[in-house]
Amino acid sequence: MERLLSELATLAAGHPTLDWVGPLLRHLPYQAPVPRHLPVCDLIEALPHPPETAPVVTALQDVIPACNWLQSYTQVDGFSQDWLDAYGWINVASPDGPFVSPNTRVAIVYFGVGQHYPPHAHQPEETYVVLAGSARFQAAGRAPITATPGQLIHHAPWQPHAMTMTDQPLLAAAYWRGAGLMDRSRLDVSLEVTS
Repeated sequence: MERLLSELATLAAGHPTLDWVGPLLRHLPYQAPVPRHLPVCDLIEALPHPPETAPVVTALQDVIPACNWLQSYTQVDGFSQDWLDAYGWINVASPDGPFVSPNTRVAIVYFGVGQHYPPHAHQPEETYVVLAGSARFQAAGRAPITATPGQLIHHAPWQPHAMTMTDQPLLAAAYWRGAGLMDRSRLDVSLEVTS
């Protein structure tokens, strides 16, 4: 897990938008997660290693069995079981660990081919870095962006946003900062985008 954290810090250091990340990921206490496997783990293991992000993807694939794979949503939220079977995420650093950081949350998330993540919003500022695959990102007040490995997508606090995966899945690192780091995103938001 230390290698994965280090690769995520290095990835952030390559982008001026994320220059705040490195200092927050140093000397963090570690608490080993209780491993939890989800169907999405098999999909992540099969991903190719894009040259722009290969060190992070490789480091993640090496620790998949040791991670606590999570889902924020269920069928009660309107998501089908097929959708859920191709979705999952882990925290790498957060107030709850495994690397304990009170000031930031660094997670990795996977969405399957063609999935749509509906409009949602959350209090923390968020920056995605695409690790593999691609998606069309929509956010209030800006034109849609189709992002590929190495590209950044930024969302301000409470900015409604959504994404639709292309003919590829999406694996992305998410860097969060601000209040409400562990709060669940709100799905009851509308999204108006510019063209």
